[in-house]
Amino acid sequence: MNNAHWPKIAVGAVVLKNDEILLVKRKYPPSAGLWAVPGGHVEPGEELTKTVFRELEEETGLKAESAVPFAITEFIKYDDSGSLKYHYVIIDFLVDVEKYLDPVLNEESLEIGFFKLEDALKLKLTTTTRKIIGALIRGEPTPYPIHHFKTVIYGRTIVK
Repeated sequence: MNNAHWPKIAVGAVVLKNDEILLVKRKYPPSAGLWAVPGGHVEPGEELTKTVFRELEEETGLKAESAVPFAITEFIKYDDSGSLKYHYVIIDFLVDVEKYLDPVLNEESLEIGFFKLEDALKLKLTTTTRKIIGALIRGEPTPYPIHHFKTVIYGRTIVK
């Protein structure tokens, strides 16, 4: 694979309703079958917050009102031959929505819903989502610091 097009920038929307978090079960790689916060790729020329708003609405039907940066993570994965398969820099935002309506499933996801934070930890989550939920359970952020979760590397060395 030609690595010239990596890394890619992606965003995630951390939507909380009381003690629940909005999650989607991904249909497509790199996290197929895993639960994660809604999100996706930043398009060329698109501002990060606009991407968060767009992705949230596309994936859930919910409209964002505001977004505050919360976490920065890298996701790096190599294939069995040692070639780079994925490299994402992910910026997750705490997002307030206009109205907490029932989210609407789209074609990119298998399931969608709000989950109590402790119950969400029982799901098959992406590593980044698990770390986000852990930070929220511990009472972070106060007042909205940006967390840098260590690089997640699959296929070579896993950094803990």
